[in-house]
Amino acid sequence: MRDLFTIGEISKLFNINIKTLRYYDEIDLFKPIFIDRTNNYRYYSANQFEQLNTIQYLKALGMSLKTIDYHLKKRSTDNIIELFEKQKKITDKKIKELEFIKQKIETRISQINYARQYDNLNVI
Repeated sequence: MRDLFTIGEISKLFNINIKTLRYYDEIDLFKPIFIDRTNNYRYYSANQFEQLNTIQYLKALGMSLKTIDYHLKKRSTDNIIELFEKQKKITDKKIKELEFIKQKIETRISQINYARQYDNLNVI
């Protein structure tokens, strides 16, 4: 089994943009294990796969990179539960906002359909 993977290989393996990986390196979120000083190629180890999976998972849950970075640096059971509880509250709030918007759209559709019943009101 190979020990090191190039940034391009990691990009393909994890379906993540190379620019994103470079940005993660720049902000110290996910750094390569080795950088070849002769050609500046970034190399990652298989041991880093879980960390990148965690970053992608938390990002998919809508967490900010700053929050993800904090979690990675302060890993604990209590921290992850707190992190998920906060994200759950944010998600619940977004769901309520979207339900409100959905209700407004449904009301408008109903109003327009009601108005269409009248022959002389064929224009919105």
